[in-house]
Amino acid sequence: MNIFVGFGYNDNDKWIKELVFPLIESFGVKISTGEDLYGHIISEEVKTRIEKADGVMTFLTRRDKLESGKFTSHRWVYDELTTSIAFKVPTVEIRDKMVDSQAGLPGDRQRIEFDLDNKAQLLVEIAKLLGFWRSSIKGRRLFLLPRDIVHDARPHINKVTLSCTYKFMNGSKESKEYTAKPFKYGQGLCVDIFNVPSEEALVQVNVSGPNFEWSSDYESVQLLSISLEKNIA
Repeated sequence: MNIFVGFGYNDNDKWIKELVFPLIESFGVKISTGEDLYGHIISEEVKTRIEKADGVMTFLTRRDKLESGKFTSHRWVYDELTTSIAFKVPTVEIRDKMVDSQAGLPGDRQRIEFDLDNKAQLLVEIAKLLGFWRSSIKGRRLFLLPRDIVHDARPHINKVTLSCTYKFMNGSKESKEYTAKPFKYGQGLCVDIFNVPSEEALVQVNVSGPNFEWSSDYESVQLLSISLEKNIA
């Protein structure tokens, strides 16, 4: 998973690289930034990095103090925030509670507010976010076996006549049923699953179409393939 992090490139924001970056990387996440941005115009390279990211975190930290006692934040971070929203990349605004709310920015988007004197609580919130993103944004790709399933399913790829569902068993708790879309992969079929509840969870996959149905037993989410059996009416 790749996350773009927008923040102020100054001494006051050094704590983000010192505290937040190691936390993000501990989740096996690659970080990209806009640190090569010059001036206040967002570069095409930064736009490309944002568009390719699986998620975006923008840290709206203090810059100039206002008469109200609140602060402005960095213009380029606002630009990165609005760019990620425009590209429909999952985005979370992380705002110092002393930064003035800016009119015009979407107010219904997920936001984490933090107290600069309580960074520990912020790190807890970011860890929760990363755990959620890891399970819901980045899919697990499963190769569907045996290859006999290809004969039944491939003619119906991209048609409403083909249905694929999956559900998890996490401990003794069974999840709700999710839908997926099988796709051609070489001479076989694959499916991407999301919302994995834990690395210890099991997953069950069902593929059905006109006059056929294939289903698996519960198998580990850590496997690269899953074996299905054809149900005989």
